[in-house]
Amino acid sequence: MLIVTNGSQIEPIQEANYEKYEELNGALRISFSSFLHEKNPGHSLLDFETIIEDEDGHEYVVKDYSGDSFSKKATAVHIYFSLADDYKYDIYGGTRTFSDFMSYVLAGTGWTFINVDVDSYQLLPNFGEGNTIVLIEQLCAVFNCERQILPGKVIRFSKQIGVDNDIQFRYRHNIETLSYSVNTASLKTQIRGYGAEGIDITYTSPLANAPRIGIRIADPIHDDSIETVDEMTARLAKELPEAPETNIKVKVTTVDGDVGDAVWLIHEELEIEYQTRILSKKTRRDYSNSEVDVGNTQAKSIMDALLNQRATINANDKRYRSKFEQTNDRIDLEVEEIGVSIAAINIRADSITQSVTDLNNNLSSKITQTATEIRSEVTSQVTTINNNIQTVRNDVSVVSQTASQIQSTVTSQQTQINGLGNRMSNAESSITQNAYQIQSKVSVTDFTGNNVVSMINQTATTIDIQASKINLVGAVNVLSEITGQLGTINAGTINGVQINSANINISDDIKIGNWLELGAKWNDPGVKGISFGGRGQGNQISWSSMGGIELSSDAGVKVKYGPLWIENESAVVSNYVGMHLVWNGSSANAGGRLYVRNYSGEIGYLELKK
Repeated sequence: MLIVTNGSQIEPIQEANYEKYEELNGALRISFSSFLHEKNPGHSLLDFETIIEDEDGHEYVVKDYSGDSFSKKATAVHIYFSLADDYKYDIYGGTRTFSDFMSYVLAGTGWTFINVDVDSYQLLPNFGEGNTIVLIEQLCAVFNCERQILPGKVIRFSKQIGVDNDIQFRYRHNIETLSYSVNTASLKTQIRGYGAEGIDITYTSPLANAPRIGIRIADPIHDDSIETVDEMTARLAKELPEAPETNIKVKVTTVDGDVGDAVWLIHEELEIEYQTRILSKKTRRDYSNSEVDVGNTQAKSIMDALLNQRATINANDKRYRSKFEQTNDRIDLEVEEIGVSIAAINIRADSITQSVTDLNNNLSSKITQTATEIRSEVTSQVTTINNNIQTVRNDVSVVSQTASQIQSTVTSQQTQINGLGNRMSNAESSITQNAYQIQSKVSVTDFTGNNVVSMINQTATTIDIQASKINLVGAVNVLSEITGQLGTINAGTINGVQINSANINISDDIKIGNWLELGAKWNDPGVKGISFGGRGQGNQISWSSMGGIELSSDAGVKVKYGPLWIENESAVVSNYVGMHLVWNGSSANAGGRLYVRNYSGEIGYLELKK
């Protein structure tokens, strides 16, 4: 029974016409039919891209789907082939083990692998930039190994999948019919190889002596990384097949053995009796019409569309290209921004060469280091600098290098003479490096005699930057304190700032979102306040712990157009704008009248007596 998963819904499905295909290249797929029935709950969930799980725990994705009101047909391929949708954009070249390369390929995919016996190192100069399926196929070809897909997203790699249990496929025993094909259209039996140090070898396969075969020449191999005759011979032998492409299809009554197993094929009437391997199997529930392919090659299947994908790179769309090559005597690394510049490093046992070329402006620089000298060349069509231990050419540039210190000084002098007088300026730059300090300095003495210097001094604990102007462009993050006499700071918006012990002069309006707090303690005996026109001018609002809040003004304190509230009680209540109180001017000891008036005139008065 199969299990179908559609989103969060999971149900069993009663299938019919079930067939399972297994191939030596690791391909797994199933096909089946389903019918609408009340006891078939998974039928309604079956659709394209749904997940099907078989009895062995393998999971498949429906890729070919059709149906009508009562039935559905589906072909599903193993979820392993969904790795064709995963892409590695970077390069992981070099000489590494199979496990190193495979860990890179499967990183982040959720898949793991088992390496049974694939060992040794292989050089893959520019491995990467492809989908995961293609990269695995490349590794299997280079390391000459086979793969087997296991349940639980696990891939097993071995030099040869399968075992030898002395199983027989025998006519009239467990074979119903047998058909075979032999293809010699692309058969080659001789090849020539060219390698390093003048290696030129021609290899002929033993198959050339077979009847009706003879010499059939293949395209030659050119590989400068091959440096020995034995290595070239082994490479050429791998390029030629050991036998013509042979495929035998056997219809069997029982399917014994697994894909990859060694089996004996016996057919007395055709005089066939030899050991071969199971290349593929097609099995049904009752084994009726089950088939097995044996031989050294098998016919193309729909899986090859997934297995043989290749990444096409359009040079107009790619901006960068990199190369890594390694041989026994050298390592070459190169990064190119296409059509713009190339940077390269060449490492040999006796020298290291680094170069950068600007293709657009015809500029290049190159540094070559050997045991006896260092050569530095900068080409702008006019300048070449050559330094070695014995001679230093160029009387205005000095390069000094020792084991404990590297110092480079470049000095330029300029003299200008005209009718107004003589002017002379000189400039000097230097970089000094030793084990505990790096110092860079740029100085210039202008025609007035002033010496202008900028300097950067770096030690293990401190970096000092000395200059008349320091420009920081972009986001600057400071993770500790800034101290010292900062001078004038011109800024835009300042967020999250606490200013201590400072006099602030502000000529524009101040907007405060919430509280304006004067003084840090309620019982501070000092006076805190807001002065209008300067302290001591008589126009101010002040507070002290001894005297409370005081409003003072040379012109008096006025409350306009509204009541004056004292402890939640209004001292003067009026519904009229312009209402005011007038005292008749008598002294407090003699009494007097307090008049209430508005714009219309006198409303009334209170008689005041001592």
